[in-house]
Amino acid sequence: MKYFSALCLLALVAFSVKAQSVQIFTSDIAHYWEAHDRVLASTDSLERIDLMQRLYVDRGSAGLKALMEVRDYTTAELAANVHQYRRYWESIRPHTAALTRDVVLLEEYVGRLQLAYPQMRKVPIYFAIGGFRTAGTYQPDKLLLGAEILMAKPGAVIDELPARNQDGLRNYMPFNIPLIALHEFVHVQQEAGWEQYSIMHRCVGEGVAEFVSTQLAGTPLSPPVVFGKTHAAEVLKVFMEEVVRDDATGNWLSGQNRNRLAQNDLGYYIGYAICERFYEAAADKEQAIRQLIDLNYADEAAFAAFLDGSGFLPETWAQIGERYETMRPSIKGLQPFANGSRAVSPKQTHLVIEFSEPMSSCCRSADYDTTAGVVPLPIKSWGSWSADGRSLRIELGPLQPETTYGLVISNFAKADGYNRLAPYTIRFYTGKR
Repeated sequence: MKYFSALCLLALVAFSVKAQSVQIFTSDIAHYWEAHDRVLASTDSLERIDLMQRLYVDRGSAGLKALMEVRDYTTAELAANVHQYRRYWESIRPHTAALTRDVVLLEEYVGRLQLAYPQMRKVPIYFAIGGFRTAGTYQPDKLLLGAEILMAKPGAVIDELPARNQDGLRNYMPFNIPLIALHEFVHVQQEAGWEQYSIMHRCVGEGVAEFVSTQLAGTPLSPPVVFGKTHAAEVLKVFMEEVVRDDATGNWLSGQNRNRLAQNDLGYYIGYAICERFYEAAADKEQAIRQLIDLNYADEAAFAAFLDGSGFLPETWAQIGERYETMRPSIKGLQPFANGSRAVSPKQTHLVIEFSEPMSSCCRSADYDTTAGVVPLPIKSWGSWSADGRSLRIELGPLQPETTYGLVISNFAKADGYNRLAPYTIRFYTGKR
């Protein structure tokens, strides 16, 4: 091979080690480079896809197949990336051999986690090369790591890559691969579902993995945590403004930097700082680590007690919730009849919803009113918004006389795209024909 010896390649192909019964696989990387070289040499686009399929995807581990599924990678995409990012691949390929040393250190880190958390879930860890949509993710039974990102080091030629990838690489190169893998491995241990809750829940979930992994590894803090600690007051001020805004997660998580501080992933710092306060106040540090990992995000009382007990935020969780509710838009009324009317004409062809303030046309949700005896309201079309964005005309389908109709609407966003309407039930009764 061009960049490393045949001996090293053989080690990667067969490489599988156990860290306290946890298997770590890197065989997909050697398969990728073999496919990469053949694809690069081919001038036929269909042949390139076939080569990537046969030499990489078909020979792939369960981890590669899972990674392709959860991030929607296609064989055609992987084959196209070979030529599209040619200089990038050349710049990171020499770092393949160093991954074996990283895996040895990761094995040690996982062993430390098992000592601190004896009930550790032992899932296999897979390194594979994907399509630049994750450096690390997981399923309940697998940890999946994107080596095409993690192997980048300063000097990598990144100008060919999409802008979002360039930003992330500039901020994080060189990646501490064992620490990142341990962070994701902590996520595997946490209660499932925390990613589906509020921005606060998600910041804490990431903060737990960030704090626990850093504590166990004894490594330097990540860039978001370093920035947060050196700009603590400013970061907290901006966060408290945005924690009550729906859809603000991209400002704090997911590798974006849409907040006005122009820093990626500051939600990791927020969660880290909360966990750090909790840990420092705990008399039993070993128990504190277990409590952090076992935090039940679905239990609002437990989550509030943890959050408030840390003393990091200037408001309680209940106060944040109250402030959030006051920022939601509301419905002022309906036209040409009031909600709950008992004598709506069955010939009525439209309904106008009046909102408390200008709204965005970006989003909405509509659900059945499942109350007994209520018929779903027939919607012909969602019509159009008024010029001031404060009212929406809905065109109705044919109505039957002496019938109770219902519709539950929600998720309408304010004009700036933030803060959503709480579920609101529209219900009325039609009179005789």
